Amino acid sequence: MITQSPRIYRINRASDLLGISRATTYRLVRDKKLVLVKVGERASGITAESLENHLKGQQPQNGV
Repeated sequence: MITQSPRIYRINRASDLLGISRATTYRLVRDKKLVLVKVGERASGITAESLENHLKGQQPQNGV
């Protein structure tokens, strides 16, 4: 069975899509309004699901 990896937006791209600064993006992560995941040793990203939910005004569904 093939499982699909979650779509991830790098911080700069997520910030651009939301029309906010990187600092505000990290603030939304801190406030648990966006879900941040590690994509490498020195790289992070925002899950597409949490970004889409934020745009719709919903809370992330990852149980955090």
